[in-house]
Order: sequence, then structure tokens, then C-alpha cells
Amino acid sequence: MQTVAQGWVVYEITNSKFLLGLLGFMGSLPTTVFSLFGGVAADRFEKRRLVITTQSLFAVNALVLAVSVLTGQVQFWHIALIAALNGLIVAVDAPARQAMVMDLVGEQFVSVGVAMNSAAFNTARILGPAIAGKLIEVANAGWCFFINAVSYVAIIFALWRIPTAPSHETVERLSLWSELREGLLYVYRDGLLRSLVLLDCVLSVFAISYATLMPVFARDVLQVGKQGLGNLFSATGFGALMGALLLTRMAGSVPRGKIVIVAAASLCIGLLLFALSRSYLLSLLCLVLVGGAAVSTLGSINALLQSLSPDHLRGRVMSLHVFALMGLAPFGNLLMGWMASQWTATTAVVAGVFVCSLTVVSISTRRDVRQLPAI
Repeated sequence: MQTVAQGWVVYEITNSKFLLGLLGFMGSLPTTVFSLFGGVAADRFEKRRLVITTQSLFAVNALVLAVSVLTGQVQFWHIALIAALNGLIVAVDAPARQAMVMDLVGEQFVSVGVAMNSAAFNTARILGPAIAGKLIEVANAGWCFFINAVSYVAIIFALWRIPTAPSHETVERLSLWSELREGLLYVYRDGLLRSLVLLDCVLSVFAISYATLMPVFARDVLQVGKQGLGNLFSATGFGALMGALLLTRMAGSVPRGKIVIVAAASLCIGLLLFALSRSYLLSLLCLVLVGGAAVSTLGSINALLQSLSPDHLRGRVMSLHVFALMGLAPFGNLLMGWMASQWTATTAVVAGVFVCSLTVVSISTRRDVRQLPAI
């Protein structure tokens, strides 16, 4: 809700597409720069209290935005500053929250925990924009920020109710840079973890970034306009939700390595068909496949990274997952936009699929990936 309202307010008070893009850049840049350090923080401090702190800061920022908009005092720099602050908070919050799943459910149910997390996120991605759009239409965008701020009360209360995870080992603490280097070297020297993080990065830059070209496909390729654009995004969200629920069903019964390979290959096929499609209905069906395959791939990688990393390094390992998905996203969007401007949107997506396909083929030749057990 806040993301939709934020963009609407900026465009309404500035009427500038450039400032709209600048807002997105300012919101994502701190996550790109600081997410790896956020992993160090997740390993240094008790994760539950760290997440309570970050959620409290999110609530304060949302309340400030609500008051600014509802009183008519909002200016672009207010929204841009809070977007940057939220990006910085995300850099700490996301690794801690991801690594916290193992503490909550244990290794036996980590796949189910990750899948439930994905299901909740994608349900919000479907419902949130719809609710925000209706609130903006009948009331004021400020109420989106206010409702968001109030919602954190329930989140913080739930977090306080969670028992503190006991510490099972004492680890000698190094300097910030030394601990960051320790985590990066651990992943680099472990061929399996390195392969999974590499797949994360490639999919983020060359596959998931297709979404930045959705308006081009809606208006120029499929010629379905704004309503069609909303339906294309909804199809992706619906597929993602179905993929998350399917992951829950497969937990503990299907080898996780095979899920990663098959889901990543399905993502490539779905994207290729979407890029080449000139049928609106076929495009919707392709995006359902893309959404489901993306969540199945990334959710499985998430669960594997958590289960394969030691407790004292889990936050730093998960920060690489966050960096791949959030930190590299702006560069993937920029690259996809540049390729589309040089050639066509179809060519840009097909080129991305080609790079992803080569990576998936390379990953699938690794025996250690193919033999990953069900978790």
C-alpha cells in the first residue's frame, strides 16, 4: 500500500517521471550498498530484537509520511528522504528476518517456513495495490501511510510474543570488515553455496528485471492499456502465490536440487513464451508460470542457503540472497531498459532468457546440486 501511495503522491505533486524514477533509485540504493553489512548485524545481535527495532523504525517513517500528506505539507524531498531511510532499514531488516526463519521453525520445517513467508508476501502483493488504489480514489493517499503505520503495532506485538532464540555457541567477534570478509569467503569457497548465490544473481539481473518492461508490453506489444497492465501484474502475483503454496506441499518429499533446476528452467521457458507472445490470454498464462517458477526457484534457494550455512554465519549468507534480489535489482532494471531502448522489449527479454538458460544448464551439470536432498 505504501509503495503505491508513495509513487502516486510524488507524481501528483511533481508531475515528473524523472523524479518518480529518482524516488525508486533512492529507495533501493541504500539496500544495495549496505545489505551485506546488514548480514553482519544479523549475526552479531539477537535477530528478534533487531527486527523489532527495524519494524518500529518503519512504523515511525510511515506515520511521518501520513501526517505530512494528510496535512498537505508534503514535499518531494520528504518522501525521497524517507524512501532512502527505509532502504537503509531494509538492508538490516531483510537479512535478519530471512535468517530468523530457521530459528523459528528449525531445519526440519525451514522449507515450509520460507514457502509460508513467500505466500504471505505475494498475497500482500496482490491485495495491497488494490486496497491502496481504492483508498486513493475515495479518500486520500495519506490514509495508506497511516494504515501502514498502525499495522506495525500488530507486527511488533507478535514479535515480542516470540521466545528469544537461545545461543548455542560462543563465537569470537572480529571487526566489521573482517566479519564481512569471513562470510563472503565462506560462500566463495563452498562450491555449492557459490553456485546457488550465482543463480540468485543471474536471475535477479536477467530474469526478474523483465517486470520493468511490463508497461511496454501492455501498451505497445499487446495493446491492452492500463487495465491490461494491472492484469498482467496480477497474473504474476497469482502465479507466485500458487508457487509458494506448491512449495509448501513439496517440502520434505521432493529433492530440493531438482526443484531448483526444474523451476529455473520453467522460468526461462515462461519468460521466452511471454516475450514472443502476441496474444493477451497466452501472455497472462505465461506470467502465471513465470510467477510460480520464480517463487519456487528463489524460495528453494532461500531454504537451501539457510539449511547449508552454519548458525553463526547464517545472517551473512542470507544477506547475499538479499543483495542478489534487492541490491542488484536496480542494475538489472537499468540494463533491461537500456537493451529495450537499443533494440526492442522482446529482444531484451529474450537476451536475458539466453543468459539465464546458460546459467541453469551450467548449474544442472553440478552433481552436488542435483543430489541436494528434500528439505
